[in-house]
Amino acid sequence: MLERLPVGRTVERRLLPSASEMQELLAALHGQTFHGVVRLRGPDWEAALVVQAQETPSALFEAGRILVQDPEATRQILRLLEEGNAEAEVMALPPPVVSILRRMTRGQLLHRDLSTEFIRLASLHHRLLQEGFQGVMVVRGTGWWAFLSLPASQALYYDREAASERDPAGLVSELALLPAEIDIWRASEEPEAPWTSFRGDEVFIPAPGLHLQEVVEALGPLAGRILELLDGTRDLHRLRQELAHPPDELERILLQLQRRKWIYRFIRRQRTRA
Repeated sequence: MLERLPVGRTVERRLLPSASEMQELLAALHGQTFHGVVRLRGPDWEAALVVQAQETPSALFEAGRILVQDPEATRQILRLLEEGNAEAEVMALPPPVVSILRRMTRGQLLHRDLSTEFIRLASLHHRLLQEGFQGVMVVRGTGWWAFLSLPASQALYYDREAASERDPAGLVSELALLPAEIDIWRASEEPEAPWTSFRGDEVFIPAPGLHLQEVVEALGPLAGRILELLDGTRDLHRLRQELAHPPDELERILLQLQRRKWIYRFIRRQRTRA
């Protein structure tokens, strides 16, 4: 499993002799507003803890080619750490990549290791779009990963140096002839919690002259990420989908941004016929 996950900058390696040591490590990362994964390797198992600043870590666990997601994954990790040591590698990743990994920990892996030697990437992507598939297609090559979110048709490309949003059709065309493997993750079928302070179809834009660093220092890195995405093209439903955060977490920050007059409702003017 670990070889399929994105690779980032290694921050630390250590031996974890107990579950309490793991909790201490996670608490320290939480205090540093860390974004990334903690890779764990035991004698016959491996796992990844996805760590996003100010959020509860989520996990993937695998033993004997059987993949388990949260909440069972975390329970298995804690149980095995009480029985023996595990090697831990802390790896930093860009926040957009971590947000997608969090979605994967709550989803279902339908297909793994599909090779572009036998499958046409463009045809598979088009078919999933036509079917209204909800989830993520992960395409990985040598030193790069592409995440195609469906059905919203959004794409993120990561090459161990930086992550960038890309046009899905253009990225698929660019990668079509490259050797790669594909994993397909279905989105969680759990019902989504409703918005309370918003409807979800509102569109916001930042106040003119607002500096991103000022927002991050005042409200944290998630607020900065929200501000980057509020460009007048996304409603709150799409914002939630891209960030993979529940509405209550996003609403808390959106309300603070509104109170400080750092964001404003964006209303498209309807053209009137002459």
